[in-house]
Amino acid sequence: MVELQEVKTAKQRKEFVSFVTELYRDDPNYMPAMFSDALASMTPEKNKAFNFCEARFWLAKRDGKTVGRIGAIINHRANEKWNKNQMRFWQVDFIDDAEVSSALFEVVENWAKEKGCTEIAGPLGFTDLDLEGMLTDGFDERGIFVTYYNHPYYLTHLDNLGYEKDVDWVEYQIKCPGKKEDYARLTHMSDHCLKKFNLHLREVKTSKDLDRVAVDVMKMINTAYKDLYETSELDEEQQAAYVKSFKPVIDKRTIVALYDENENIVGFTVAISDISKALKRCDGRLFPFGWIGLLKALKRNDEYIGLLIGIHPEYRNKGAVTILMNGLLDGFVAAGAKTARMCPMLEDNIKVMGLMKVVDSWIYKRRRSFIKHL
Repeated sequence: MVELQEVKTAKQRKEFVSFVTELYRDDPNYMPAMFSDALASMTPEKNKAFNFCEARFWLAKRDGKTVGRIGAIINHRANEKWNKNQMRFWQVDFIDDAEVSSALFEVVENWAKEKGCTEIAGPLGFTDLDLEGMLTDGFDERGIFVTYYNHPYYLTHLDNLGYEKDVDWVEYQIKCPGKKEDYARLTHMSDHCLKKFNLHLREVKTSKDLDRVAVDVMKMINTAYKDLYETSELDEEQQAAYVKSFKPVIDKRTIVALYDENENIVGFTVAISDISKALKRCDGRLFPFGWIGLLKALKRNDEYIGLLIGIHPEYRNKGAVTILMNGLLDGFVAAGAKTARMCPMLEDNIKVMGLMKVVDSWIYKRRRSFIKHL
């Protein structure tokens, strides 16, 4: 028999976060998120999204042992923007047992009906910058710590429970060039575009430079991502929280910040060292000794993650994407990167996916957001 326990205490939150590590203990392709970040995301005092979201979390127990987990979120800001009464499911993981998965989704669906929701979609987090999308292809490829991972059997369970495709994302892997001469044609196109539209790139060399650009990038995200699937605007508190979370792992060499003649940001890319393997060795916990491996990974690493890409709508049809990609490749060359794994891109986001055509790249993973109408 499966018992559902709602997560209400700090101890239960830790158990909720720890369960996924135990579930994938023997899976070499699972890469854990940073434990402290995962814990903060579900803690109202630490996650500013609780200012406009409701959320509940549950653990599934059998004979005293945790066999599954699930979270449910109502993003009122997103629902108002998209004119929906939607509940999101998030952080869902379970053993290969239909009784467990059925119990987990049943408790979410019951709460959704109580709240007057007409549909459930997910996996989706509080905002577009949280983990989202269930893996549907690429299970034999290792993950990265900023994406969701799951066993293949999840898909069968979702199908049996009546969940269908809503949208898909794709993930690209890039073979980074060894020298600037390898993409000279792209550099020529980028230089032409910079001159034609009177644009310029801002250098990021110091911590102060990073702070200034980070503020601009986070504000620009609201404009660049406003039409993307189920997005909601990030307020200043959320922007600051995301900057604080990622600043320690950002490589200044792989930030591209594009500005117009009036010093308004119009495009950006942000890449970071891939610290996934270091987090794997310490189960995502930096203390007491995990931080040592993390520092080593940040200091010497030839694998990177393309974290964010965005461009102002006015510049999407003006070739400015060539500037962003050229700048990103310059950063990879400077950092000595050999491979880069890009974060998920919506399969219909043609402009961003077009960036991948100018480099040696391939789709190595696909993931999906499911939906069920109540």
